[in-house]
Amino acid sequence: MSRIVLKVSGEALKENEKLVDTKKLEMLKCLVQMLLKNHEVAIVIGGGNFFRGREHLDMEALDRDTIGLLGTIMNAIYVSDYFKKSNIKNIVKTPFSFPGLIEEYEENEVAEYYNKGYVVIFGGGIGKSGYSTDSGTALAGFMLDADLIIKLTNVDGVYDSDPRVNKEAHKFSFLTYQDVINNNYQVMDLYAIKKCQEKGIKILVLNFNDYTHIEDYFKGKNIGTLIGDGK
Repeated sequence: MSRIVLKVSGEALKENEKLVDTKKLEMLKCLVQMLLKNHEVAIVIGGGNFFRGREHLDMEALDRDTIGLLGTIMNAIYVSDYFKKSNIKNIVKTPFSFPGLIEEYEENEVAEYYNKGYVVIFGGGIGKSGYSTDSGTALAGFMLDADLIIKLTNVDGVYDSDPRVNKEAHKFSFLTYQDVINNNYQVMDLYAIKKCQEKGIKILVLNFNDYTHIEDYFKGKNIGTLIGDGK
């Protein structure tokens, strides 16, 4: 049974004026239920639906990052609550503790939940200023010995330019980690890419709205953009 870490952006949970939309939660639930049939699943969630630090450059960097981290935890709790209503065993873990509410994770403990079929939902990134939730995703993949990270975004892969601006933008079906680093493709931050490269964790970039196509990847079909070592 392979191990998967889903990276879900905060924006992917948003719909129009709703910061967390029930339809998006339902989509995520259906995706996780589908994956759990053959895989162990963890989720790392962003917080951009609540707060985007780069839109508040007048604030101190530490304060921006702290608010952003709290946004990811709010999303993690939203998802956890929704999953519980569908009897999906899950637990929320963060790199710092909220006494009486959420416990700080320990690597062995998290792996044990993972092995028992729980969906581990990570909030709070890696718990440090200056690191994105992409870094938290790579760290979760590293910690859980994952085979694959699936990054769910609002585009269907990695392009050489913004497809929303350039209609001639070229989508890549495969890139090596070094391709991403050398060309500064905005897939994940540099720390995350290097961490995945170190461990050999593949990254699949897909459009969240086309989540049903994920099954095609496991059937050997070419979807989204796959990032790996090229072997």
